[in-house]
Parts: sequence; structure tokens; C-alpha cells
Amino acid sequence: MLIFTNNLLENRNVFIIFLFLFCSCQGEEENKLLEIVKVKEIEIKPEVLTLPNPPYVHLIESDSGQYLFYLNPNSKSLQFMNMEDGKVANEIVLEYDGPNSMSRRSGIAGLEDDKVWTTFRPHAIAYFNYKAEIQFKKDIPSGEVDITYVGSSFQKGLHQYGDKVFGMQPLFMNHHGMNKEDIQKHSLVYSYDMVSDQTKWYDVYYAKDYWDSGKKLSDFSLVRREDKLYISPWYDHEIQVFDMEQEKVINKVAVKSDHINSFYYVNEIPGTHEEGLMGYLKNDLYGIILYDKYRDCFYRFFYPGYTDDEEYPIDKLWMLRNSRPYTGVMVLDKELNIIGEHVFDKFQVHASSNVFVGEEGLYLSLNNINSPDYDEDHLRYMVVRFDVGE
Repeated sequence: MLIFTNNLLENRNVFIIFLFLFCSCQGEEENKLLEIVKVKEIEIKPEVLTLPNPPYVHLIESDSGQYLFYLNPNSKSLQFMNMEDGKVANEIVLEYDGPNSMSRRSGIAGLEDDKVWTTFRPHAIAYFNYKAEIQFKKDIPSGEVDITYVGSSFQKGLHQYGDKVFGMQPLFMNHHGMNKEDIQKHSLVYSYDMVSDQTKWYDVYYAKDYWDSGKKLSDFSLVRREDKLYISPWYDHEIQVFDMEQEKVINKVAVKSDHINSFYYVNEIPGTHEEGLMGYLKNDLYGIILYDKYRDCFYRFFYPGYTDDEEYPIDKLWMLRNSRPYTGVMVLDKELNIIGEHVFDKFQVHASSNVFVGEEGLYLSLNNINSPDYDEDHLRYMVVRFDVGE
């Protein structure tokens, strides 16, 4: 018998799903009708072999067409693929020796005009051009706590605002050796001023009650809207809004899904890898947050916990961890008010990396590795929209 925290399973293969959802208004519950519209499905055969869910995916929409920008681990390059025919329109071949070496790269931090932001180990930010030539690189010194790693991903990027570049450090440096009070020493946001050559760490931390019920893990997703950065933790309901102009947090909003009620507490190191993976899988967590500039709203993904009676080998547990069985999405307005939420069918989508927004709607990968429809030869997407009815 399956046991999972999500009890919302809607009829399959329908194009419009009507749900009465929770929202909060002056302390009272008010149901709103949310229409979830399936716009279309897309299947792309890449000209060059790549992963069915490539990392660092961004959608580029221009007068000449739609292109996916992503890292291809097979060719060790960043590619721009035409979504119409799957052909590579442009390619940035990364070097791993010499002055432009990417051997100590810790992540791709974003695409901006004609440059690609990246981070390096141990603590550095940089950008390079389309010829893979490093144009700018600066070390990031530690703040109050010595950091061992500055990383990035398509959900935790670098953002330039004026002369400053803002970055994130979401991880605790000594999870098992920390006390609750130490959380307020682990600053989450830093900036580098390209004019004054100064680095600054800000008073931005996880909530003071973050460990009130036990030692939750640390990580978050980040998204930008205009001059604001939205920090969305994986193991907490509260989203913080950081103003890059004022250089401070200007708002904190509790954005709780009805399906997220049990976080993973790691008070002691798990005895085995299997134990750790099962603890991660059976508990709830949030995921990526995206901003939709076309509809001026946010999408916050979440993953209800999952377990069943079967004993899985460790490779299967990793597959279930990386492509969760159940995926949900919350739709939030520009003020972070909850418009509604939806839980997709089991193994229907993969939304831990290969998900993005376009003019037609939200693009969701249909290549959940645990699905019987998983296709390693194609990139497959479902495009959906969310509209509020009266």
C-alpha cells in the first residue's frame, strides 16, 4: 500500500482541471477557482547527444525562434539548441587547461547578454564570453563564518544590479557542529562591487525558529523580479524579499503549501546512505521558484513525501530522489499571495531542474526517469498556464 502525504490525485488526461484552493485574506479562508490549462506538448530530437534533463536550462525567445541554452556534459560545452529542429545553433566549448580553465568551476550562474556568469572553487565569481574566454574573475572572501564553497546553478544565479553583482551562499558550513544560535551568523547574500573592488555580506539569514523542531538541512532557490531577489528555502515556508537597491530584506512572507507539513530533520548523521536517502524521500520539501514575466506571477514547486512497502536498491533511491514521485506547484501573485496549487500525477513531470517559463506558459519536463514513458532520446515538455476564474 502506498503511503504519502499528498492525497490530491485528479483524473488523468484532462486539459482543464478545476480546483478549489486555499488562499488567505485578512486571516480568513477564501476559495478561488484555478484553471490549469494544458497548452501543448513538445518533443524534440536533439541533433547532438545530450541528457533528457540537461542542467542549467534557460529558454531564449527571439524574432528568429526559440532556443534552449544548457550545459551538455557529453561534449563538455554550453549549447544553444533550436527547439524547432533540435540543431545546435551555437556552442561554447569549455576549456579545462590554461588561463581559461573551467576545471575548478562550481556552477553556471546565469546568461546575460553576451556573457555567461559562473562560480569557482573555493570562492570566486566570474564571467566568460561566447569564446569561453574569462573576462572577469574575483575572489569572494568569507563573512563572519568561514565558507568552503561558493556555488551556483540555474536556480541560484548571480545577478548584476548597477555596479554590484549579488550572489548567494545557502549552505551551513558545519551542520552537525552548529547550535541554533549559529544560524544567525550564516549570511545568505553577498555582493561584489566592481567599482570599489569590495565584497559585502548582508544581514540575511534563515528564520530564527528554523531549528526549533530539529536540525533541518539548508538550501534554497532564488529568483529575480526587477530590483528584488526572492529567497525561497527548500525546508521552510517563509520567502524573503531582498531589495538590491536598499541592500536589505524588505519583506518576509509565509507561503505554505497545503501539502508540505513534514520537513526532514537531521539531528544525527544517518547510519547508511540508504537511511539518508529514505529520510529525504519520505519527507516534504519545496523546490525551484520561477518568475513569469509574461503573467507577472511566481511558481513555487514542492514535493510531497513518498514511501511504499518496497525495498529499493541505492541506485533506485537516487533516481527517486532526483526525480521525485509527486510534484506540485504553487502559483503566487507578485505580492506572494497564494493564487492556488496543483499536484501532478505520479511520475508525470520532472521539475527539479529542467523547467522554465516562456511566452506560451510554464514548460515542464515530461522525462521523469521513473516514468514508463521516460525517453532518453528526446526532450519532452508539457506547456501549461494557470488562470484565475471568478
